[in-house]
Amino acid sequence: GDVEKMKRKIEGDLKLTQEAVSDLERVKAELSQTIQRKEKELSSLSAKIEDEQTLGGKYSKQIKELATRIEELDEELAIERQNRAKAEKNRSILSRDIEDLGRRLEEAGSNTSTQIELNKKREAEVGKLRKDIEETNIQQESILAGL
Repeated sequence: GDVEKMKRKIEGDLKLTQEAVSDLERVKAELSQTIQRKEKELSSLSAKIEDEQTLGGKYSKQIKELATRIEELDEELAIERQNRAKAEKNRSILSRDIEDLGRRLEEAGSNTSTQIELNKKREAEVGKLRKDIEETNIQQESILAGL
């Protein structure tokens, strides 16, 4: 009976051990699947990180290019503002010159009309003097004829 008891005990232990081995193999398979899934996730995340780094590099390059363009536009704007200021200054100078020329032209016109009036008076005086000379000549001729 002891052998039979031992045999049953050993068979029971064997069954328990086989069940434990089976459980461990099942757990091992599940862990293996989990590891594979995690490795796939890790690979996917690594690919995403690589893509993001590539995009980051691309965006950094674009940012540098745009910053350079902004600097160029700022320089162009500064030059444009300087040119506009020069143009305004020149416009102001030209405007003063035009006003000056207008005044001088008015003065010249005024002087011209004054000169025309003087010339008319002188012509009238010259005409009167001619008439006086003519009359004096006629008187002299009649005096000379009377002698």
